[in-house]
Amino acid sequence: MSLRVRVGLAAACVAAVAGGLLSGCQTTTAQPAASPSNAGPVSGLAAKVPDKIREDGFLTIGIDPSFPPMEFLDRGEAVGADLDLMRAIADRLGLQAQFVEDAYALLVPGVAAGRFETAISALSVDDNDLQNANMLTYYRSGSQLAVRPPAKKRFGPRNLCGRKITVLDGSVQYSQLVERSANCVENKKDPIRILAFQSQAPATQAVIDGKAYGTLADSPVIESAVRDSGGALVVNGKPFDVAPYGIAIAAERKQLAELMQDALKSLMEDGTYQQILDDWGIAEGAITDPRILTRKNIPEPTPLYSTQEPTPTPSL
Repeated sequence: MSLRVRVGLAAACVAAVAGGLLSGCQTTTAQPAASPSNAGPVSGLAAKVPDKIREDGFLTIGIDPSFPPMEFLDRGEAVGADLDLMRAIADRLGLQAQFVEDAYALLVPGVAAGRFETAISALSVDDNDLQNANMLTYYRSGSQLAVRPPAKKRFGPRNLCGRKITVLDGSVQYSQLVERSANCVENKKDPIRILAFQSQAPATQAVIDGKAYGTLADSPVIESAVRDSGGALVVNGKPFDVAPYGIAIAAERKQLAELMQDALKSLMEDGTYQQILDDWGIAEGAITDPRILTRKNIPEPTPLYSTQEPTPTPSL
């Protein structure tokens, strides 16, 4: 998450019920039937899987199951669209998906350090992530704000000065709030009071409990939270800063990244990819051309000044 994070009431309900703390949850995100991966292994891809991974038989995937409907805990089991997609990709490579839970902020560093072969958890691709790993794009999402009803047009995502906003620590949304808070101060307004959490569940619950004005997270997670809130939350404003989600893969695992890209393309071609998104109600973020993004895709910084000599004005 340097990537961008999403909030979900379903995860909040699971955590709160376990601790006996919840007063506002009425429903949880429904788990659709498992999506089939149809064709199974693709021999041309499975044969190219690096020997160490093929011999082991597992594709090890780091996740933080805190962002329904992408990944969350249902009766103690991690489920979600991201997990269904990774199982299908692993299946095309003749492998079994093996999920390892970790904190969101540690997923991309974990890939870089070799603790996981790949990682997925609604990771919005940003420059910081690309410094540490390559990212295979598979979905598009924007940042969105959820508040207690009614929605307040005057205090949407563009006007949060002086408001308490919860967010996942280390997420794209955290960076967005820091930047917008600085703009508030520059315009002689109160800064945004940013409440950062290590997981999304308590960030969501703080809004439901009236301890914060709103929570900022990825649009599919916000929409899922609102659907499952029983009226405790509403969307406030449209998604902004739409960007791709990425599957993190270590930069030195170029061959694995290319195989996963080909596996994802095969899932798109036979309809499995679309079926997974449809099953989880997130088809609006579908893409058709998955790309592998690397450090080369980080834009060059804009210079503070130019060293070029000004062009002399011709004399008349």
